[in-house]
This record gives sequence, structure tokens and C-alpha cells, in this order.
Amino acid sequence: MVRQTSIIAFNDLKATKKHKTQKEIILDTLRQNKTPMSLQEICDRTNFQINAVSGRVWDLKESNQVVEGPQRKCTITRKTITPVRALRF
Repeated sequence: MVRQTSIIAFNDLKATKKHKTQKEIILDTLRQNKTPMSLQEICDRTNFQINAVSGRVWDLKESNQVVEGPQRKCTITRKTITPVRALRF
């Protein structure tokens, strides 16, 4: 059961627009980074789970806010990946 104080705090954040969505946090992370990032690197930076990052990055690709970069080795997994970067508006 969610406590009433938690509901009040959440509604206050929503009303004042002080909270950021996962997509906004991921997009900010990509914009702050100089090079394209792997999903695992985004997870490492944001502390989000891989399934959340994967879904949000897919959404960002669909809305043309993120594009793929050239393939390279991930700095975390050492596997060949196709990193993503934010388009700068």
C-alpha cells in the first residue's frame, strides 16, 4: 500500500514539473556525452535497468531524437555494439 505522503509528494513533483522522465534523463545523458553510448553504458550512467533503457532508446529512435553511431566495442561488455547518440537541436 502506498502511503498518503508518497502520493502527495509524487503529485507535487508532477504538478511543479520538477521530475524528469526516464526518456528525458537518458536523452540528457546522451547529450552530455561526447561520443555515442551503448545501452549498457547508459545503464551504468543512469542506474536504470537494461530493459528500461532499451525501451526508452527505442522510443527516442522512433521520435528521431536519437540516431545510431558506427559500431564499436562496448567499454563495459567488450562486445561489438551499435551505440546511439542524441541529435542536437
